[in-house]
Amino acid sequence: MKKFNVCVIGLGMIGEIHVKAFIGLKREGYVETIGVLTSSSAKADHYKNVYGCKAYTSLNEVARDNTIDVVVIATPHYLHHGQAMLFMEYGKHVIVEKPIAISILAAKEMVSKAKKKGVKLGVVFQHRYADDVKLLKKYIDEGVIGDIHYIQGEVMWWREELAYYLKDKVARSWRGMWSTEGGGVMINQAIHTIDLIQWFSRSVAEEVYGYIDNLMHPSINVEDIGIALIKFRGRVYASLTASLCTRPPSYQYTKIKIFGSKGFAELYNDELRILKSDTGIDIDKVSTSATETLRVEHELHERLLKDFLIALREDRDFPINGEEGLKSLEIVRALYISSTMKQPAKLPLHPQTIA
Repeated sequence: MKKFNVCVIGLGMIGEIHVKAFIGLKREGYVETIGVLTSSSAKADHYKNVYGCKAYTSLNEVARDNTIDVVVIATPHYLHHGQAMLFMEYGKHVIVEKPIAISILAAKEMVSKAKKKGVKLGVVFQHRYADDVKLLKKYIDEGVIGDIHYIQGEVMWWREELAYYLKDKVARSWRGMWSTEGGGVMINQAIHTIDLIQWFSRSVAEEVYGYIDNLMHPSINVEDIGIALIKFRGRVYASLTASLCTRPPSYQYTKIKIFGSKGFAELYNDELRILKSDTGIDIDKVSTSATETLRVEHELHERLLKDFLIALREDRDFPINGEEGLKSLEIVRALYISSTMKQPAKLPLHPQTIA
């Protein structure tokens, strides 16, 4: 069975999670070598000594190394498009952290490039790989909840300005700005929940209406709170409230409620806490978890990366491809347009829409 040579671009917190995930996949026989891109000799030594990684010093060096099969892009949002286009041009398969890009046009160019070059483009929405999330999707697909008619999402988090937006020079260079982060809570944190909402809906978003605002983070010019109403094809509706203003920070949570013609279900921090159905299936659990939302474990990333590598081995589609990544981005951008124009935004958006 083929083992893959991989390289991680971007060695912030999320980049290191990908390296740790690949270490696990190397033990399982999916990965041969792990590369990292860094201009820091100290970081290069750290990843070589601690993880056994090969260090690269430039994007071109990675692109021109014909032994590399897969590149993971875990850099600031505005860099996703250009880096992905470079690596796909050189025939490499690419996995990009969410969001796929910060504009619809950029995302569609990435999708088109992947098709033209015959490579796979994947987007990191790792929550789809949580056990209870997969179980709920299975129940939905089997009709246990019936025809879905309403989905309600809540992302109630906290981000401290000094510890997050102003943490260091790197953070200050891109976070909290429209041109680099592409938005605030909706495109960065809540996009995971938007992805799950559209996935659970089994439909296609047609219209978005909503509001965004900045209530508690004066050092940034993007939103720290957003409220969206989403109309899907087939009379399926959804609402989402996302905030980085939740106090106290020990009580942060993500919640999704799904209502259908045969029952309803509730996910709380990726745990299927409630499911009531006319079919007789009954789940009712009490969750007392308080979430630290800045600390991320690598298990779900490892599952996603493993699925991507298996898709390469078997020459099948990866389920969270570029087209899937575009769906959540389009909902986010439609929300920004709606909030600015004070009217509903129709989907699909024109690729050159500025939002």
